Amino acid sequence: MTTFLLILFNLMALSTFAQTVSSPLEKELMRLCGNKDITACEKLAAFYVKNENWDNALLVSEALCSKDIKIGCTFAGMSLISKKKSQQGIRLLNSTCDRFEPFACRSLGRLMKDAGKKDLSHLYFRRSCYYGLHEVCKTLQKGKKLLSSVAQDLVKKLPDDCTDPKSMACQDKLTLINKCTPPLSKDDCELLPGVLSIFFRAKMVQAEAKVLLNSLLMSEKKIKQDPKINSYSFDIEVVLKNTPAQHLYYYVFGFMKACSGSKKANSLELYPEAYEHLTSEALKSIKTEFSSYKSKDCYDPRWGLEAYAISQLDPLRPSKLDIWKINHDGNIMHLREGLPTEY
Repeated sequence: MTTFLLILFNLMALSTFAQTVSSPLEKELMRLCGNKDITACEKLAAFYVKNENWDNALLVSEALCSKDIKIGCTFAGMSLISKKKSQQGIRLLNSTCDRFEPFACRSLGRLMKDAGKKDLSHLYFRRSCYYGLHEVCKTLQKGKKLLSSVAQDLVKKLPDDCTDPKSMACQDKLTLINKCTPPLSKDDCELLPGVLSIFFRAKMVQAEAKVLLNSLLMSEKKIKQDPKINSYSFDIEVVLKNTPAQHLYYYVFGFMKACSGSKKANSLELYPEAYEHLTSEALKSIKTEFSSYKSKDCYDPRWGLEAYAISQLDPLRPSKLDIWKINHDGNIMHLREGLPTEY
């Protein structure tokens, strides 16, 4: 990041840029951004977008985008469109939306709405919702069907055909969809890529559950092998003591509350800040699931354990959960399917 920030700082030093400073906030953000604070650079780009200072917005956001900071690409796309470079801007917003940046999808939804493309607009807004912009979810028309019955049938079979996205069955289905020949309609062909992106993003998120559970079990085995302990632990703070925390988790993972007693049972209790992106409804559902056991349902930690990973993959159905379990033998079970189902 050093070279990028030095270049950006030097650009800020140009008189044509510096003379436009209009507020203490802008001045402070410029100072912090020049001192290698990426968050400040993002806020500075947002400041210029909000104030419709498109020249400066484009300067800062393109620098961010060049380092693969997705919100920078979104701001750059918006700036280009506002500077009457619509083709470049829309192309950049599309590529950023395809990388699951929700604000880019929302911007495209607004553009398509203005262009009178209602179904495509709705799909972009839906993608924005599924990619994490929960305020958009509240305004979406629930149950709106975008695809023909033929296309709906194809997509509904994807969870079975694409349990492994790299499998031959999945690749054959995707080739068929990609060719998009009759009986698929022209509208299906325009909408299917966006619909599929929601499904495959959810599949990517599901992979986190297995990674987290396997990592947790490895930590448990080290504890169990300690001759001074010779027991598994249902205290998530003890189990993850030597595991660096991530900035963000999609799955809450750990043990049933009844098994942990007064100890911390799961990652939500240990790292609440890593779940601030989840809605209160989703968190309530997940907490309820982790409280569903009674103490008699728990393993004796001297002999065994069960750990769970629970998430909400469908923000339009907050009570619908995706649930995985692992036992002390390393067997992973998918207890409840939570993939999005609205097409």
